[in-house]
Amino acid sequence: MKKDAILRAFAILILLCGSSNLSAVTFSKFVAVGDSLPAGHEGNCTIDRYQVRSATYLIAQALGITDFQQPLISEVAPSQPLTGYPCLGAVVVNNQISVGIVSQEGATENANLARPYDNLGFNGGPRMKDFVDLKESVPGRSELDNYAARVLRNVVGSPFHGTSAVEQAASLHPDLVLYWVGNNDLLGAVSTGVAIDGVTLTPVADFEAKYLEGLAILQSTGATIVTFTIPDATSIPLYTTLPRFVLDPATRQPVLVNGQPVPLLGDRALPPDCPVAPCPLPEGTLIHTIKAPLLEQQGIGIPAALGGLAVEGSGNLATALPDGSFTPPAGPLVEGVLLYPDELVAIQNRTNEINARIRADSTGSSIVLFDANVLFGQTLQQGYTIGGITLTTAFLQGGLFSADGTHPSQIGYAIIADDIIQRINAATGSTIPRPNIAHALNTPNVSPFASASAVPGFVPEAWMSLLPIAPAIDAEPVPLQRSRVARTVRR
Repeated sequence: MKKDAILRAFAILILLCGSSNLSAVTFSKFVAVGDSLPAGHEGNCTIDRYQVRSATYLIAQALGITDFQQPLISEVAPSQPLTGYPCLGAVVVNNQISVGIVSQEGATENANLARPYDNLGFNGGPRMKDFVDLKESVPGRSELDNYAARVLRNVVGSPFHGTSAVEQAASLHPDLVLYWVGNNDLLGAVSTGVAIDGVTLTPVADFEAKYLEGLAILQSTGATIVTFTIPDATSIPLYTTLPRFVLDPATRQPVLVNGQPVPLLGDRALPPDCPVAPCPLPEGTLIHTIKAPLLEQQGIGIPAALGGLAVEGSGNLATALPDGSFTPPAGPLVEGVLLYPDELVAIQNRTNEINARIRADSTGSSIVLFDANVLFGQTLQQGYTIGGITLTTAFLQGGLFSADGTHPSQIGYAIIADDIIQRINAATGSTIPRPNIAHALNTPNVSPFASASAVPGFVPEAWMSLLPIAPAIDAEPVPLQRSRVARTVRR
């Protein structure tokens, strides 16, 4: 009898062990709501080559979902003039890495899908309110509308007209949702160089009200929802690559006068030391990686003593590097190429305030918080090492960011997907397999049109009109116009 009791207890133990595996959390319907990050945007564009390597799609693959529908956009060769949003890539000119247009967006490949897409991430700068309130997209009205019309398809006459991103996501009855929103509520201040509450920075109360409204709609499905904090946008390569000093174009090192680097000149007066602009950029000022050098090539921001146009204290602001500005109450908003220290503080404070609300609102058994801000901060400080290779956030050469200096690269998205999956598994007890990051590291993700000459033409953003269009690798290099400072330094 004692032996039988032991055997029965042992059998029960086996059943219990087996039942724990059978009761492990699994997910069969996965959707994503958000901006360009869940969309897989890279190098200024969204194309199928990027979309099938996005963090969102990698998670769908790991879940074993075979019918994960994305608004796939074809990639086509750059035309003259460009007819779609241009894709930037790293190209080599005179043995130096530069940025050029290597392809452009084409047509949507599955525009007639009879149901909403599973990946509802879209570009165009959507803010938090747009995921809840944008129920009618009007192509041609704005860049936001152009992208939303392709992804949400909520144009007049469409069966999706009158529905928002969160409503379309909920209609698919998901059991796992990425709620990856809020980045553009802060990023606009960085990309325009204008940090103004209510203009380029969303007020905290306004953000939280729409955040909770969208979250409630998604929670009504009973799904597990992954929420995201917002990374510090002032630390992306778009603004952290170049110093605030005049650089020698030949060596890319600071020009020294009396052994000291020479600051660039900006359009802000800085009393008492410089009561009339142009004035030397103060310590802590960040400059736009792509736009600022193009102005410097024209002598703008370069002191006249070094062959530039700017004379300190002259009052001629047209010769100084511009800070962004906004004329109340309705604009215009004039983009700049500088982030002064006070603007950095305003953006960082708002990031912390919004993240505090996201963390406070991401409670409950159905919500998994992914602290993207912490992950980005750790990566910024330590890099990411795989197979003996350390990847960093350095522009073009670090490996983690794409050619626009703002969005992750293929490898960066794979790392994000891996961290999201680990967080879901830890929080829910699921056993979602992790993606193969080494595959992303070792698989080239280059344009099939890289050998074609890239040409200027239609551009989606104001700064693109200033972009030095580099020829592709196999084309004859086209020398850029030398600036006055270049001629002066090379004597």
